[in-house]
Amino acid sequence: MRLLLICALGALALALGATTGSGAEQLKGSPTRVLVNTGDRFDVGGLSIACRVVRKSATVTNRLVCFRETKQGSFKASKGSYAVEFTEAGLAVARVGVKRLVFTRSEVAPAGPAAGSAGATAVLGGTVSLTTRDDKAFVAGTNIVCRPFGSPRLKSLLCVLVGSDGRIHDGTYLVFLSDHGLLIAQARNGRAVTVFQRVHGR
Repeated sequence: MRLLLICALGALALALGATTGSGAEQLKGSPTRVLVNTGDRFDVGGLSIACRVVRKSATVTNRLVCFRETKQGSFKASKGSYAVEFTEAGLAVARVGVKRLVFTRSEVAPAGPAAGSAGATAVLGGTVSLTTRDDKAFVAGTNIVCRPFGSPRLKSLLCVLVGSDGRIHDGTYLVFLSDHGLLIAQARNGRAVTVFQRVHGR
């Protein structure tokens, strides 16, 4: 698992750094790069993993809530599974159906807008599916970036805070949400170290 996380850290940094082309180039077919705002939703093709952008008031930034669905395309969280809420200030994990949080961490957002976000296409109140490892969803007004993870078959959704340099800085949390469970790692000296892990329903 540790080797997988180290590879994930390096691959994600390279992929994010490579997304800084012009908007016109990025709108041509795959990969899909979307900008999601309040009320927008996205899921991962082939998995029962979905996210929605929420905003608690006009004075706060967008938040991203991701969860395992009751069935693919339902956008309803499966009871007993683990859901995660991302903000630029940190993340929180709860078990669906239980009010108490099971994990929280603070985080400092990196400088500048996320690399590649300027060329992303706005979803504009809709729903989109991420179907390849190169697809990305950028949360408007934040540094939150998500993409499908796994090769050759997609296995999870990976979300992380990224700045304009496209790098994963030490202290940054990487969140992997799959049909099976949730894994959170932290970047430390170029490695991704697991800090929290749960299996849905347990």
